Order: sequence, then structure tokens, then C-alpha cells
Amino acid sequence: MLKLCENISELSFLPADPFCAKITALAMTYGFDMPHARFYTQGNSAAISAADSCAVIYADESADFEEIKSFIGFLGSPTVQSSEKNLEKLGLKPNRGSYIVKYDGKEAVKPNNFTNEFELKAVYNLLKSRNFSVGTYNSFAESICPRLCKGTALYGGIKEKELEACAFRLFDGQKSVLMGAVATAKEHEGKGLASSLVPYLASGGKETFLFCREDSLLEFYKKIGFSPWGRWAESDEVFI
Repeated sequence: MLKLCENISELSFLPADPFCAKITALAMTYGFDMPHARFYTQGNSAAISAADSCAVIYADESADFEEIKSFIGFLGSPTVQSSEKNLEKLGLKPNRGSYIVKYDGKEAVKPNNFTNEFELKAVYNLLKSRNFSVGTYNSFAESICPRLCKGTALYGGIKEKELEACAFRLFDGQKSVLMGAVATAKEHEGKGLASSLVPYLASGGKETFLFCREDSLLEFYKKIGFSPWGRWAESDEVFI
């Protein structure tokens, strides 16, 4: 039976997994008293976070998917994110999805011109210029700033005169990390900036995962130390 979590220890059963990284990072960011961020468990077989207008689901093979399906309908979150397999079990048609990759490479050295000091607007403009779905600047800032302040997200960039490339440890959870927001300015492509920046941020001690935005990016990530791990999916379908 699904129950509301009251403290982080109730999520300690979760494994090193990209969805668990996101769930636990959000829990450590918002805590358990915020009306806009709620966390639920189903024994030791499933966990759900409902925060930032997205329901994120971790579930193993023993989970009660019928209960989860009914509960997601009750939550009314506009977006549901989980593994492609789990969305199929919930009867949801994915609107987006691609490969999940896991970093298996060696610890990397700090790139030239690395910075972890940045203007958020410059990062937003770079991501937007590369067609990331970042929404408005205010919504982007409201999402990322709480995690940066709590240490559950970490930024890295390459900057000489201007921001040339960026990447984030978007969700730095209890046992694993979910990376993302990897972008290189168009005029600086071909310099190997992302190839040095991403492994440096990925080699932080915890198991690190990344959602490819497109299947075509899989070969790039394989070249810099990642291997295929599974597939993620998101659905905007709402249960009625």
C-alpha cells in the first residue's frame, strides 16, 4: 500500500538508479513539509515523487502497478516519468523518451577554463539556443536554484570570454546522480568541450546516469565513458 513519507530514512531502500537519484534529491531539497512536494513509498518495491509538476516513479518487478496507476490518476501530475518498461505497465503512451546511459569511465581531470561560477541567465540562454525544453526563465530558475542551494545539484561550465559549454549534476541523490543539461554553444562545437566537461562532472564517486535527449546521442556518450543502461520515458497523458 502506498504511504506518504515523513522523513528521508523511509527512502533508504532505494537503489543506485537514475529515478531514485531524482526522487531522493528532490526529497533532500524540499523536505517533507512542503505542499508542492510529496513523496510516497509502496513497501520496499516502489517510490513516487510528486514535485515540480512531474510524478517520478521507481518500481521493481514486485510493485503493484494497478495501485500506482490509480494513485497517479489521483495526483493529477501533468507529466509522469519512469522507465519505458514501467510506463508500459501503467498503460501510458510515452510522449518523449530515449536511452539512459551510465558512466563507467575513469576519474577525469578538470578541463581547461572550467568554472563552477556562473550567471544563471547565461546558462538558460545557452540551453534555449540548443533547443532544450527549459520553459520560461523564471520557471527554470525556480526549478534549479533550490537544488543548487541545497547541494543536490552541481553546475560545471567552460568559459573563456563567454560561456562555451555547460553541464549539470541535476539530481545528486543519496546513492546516485542524474546528469543533464549538457550543451555546447554552436560556435564552439568541435572543440571537445563536452567530451572533457561531462566525464569530469560524472566522476564524483556515486553511480552517475544521464538521459539522452535523442537516440542519436548514444554514440557520443559511449565514446566518453558511458554505456547503455536502459530507456527513460515521459508521458503527458492524464488518467481520468
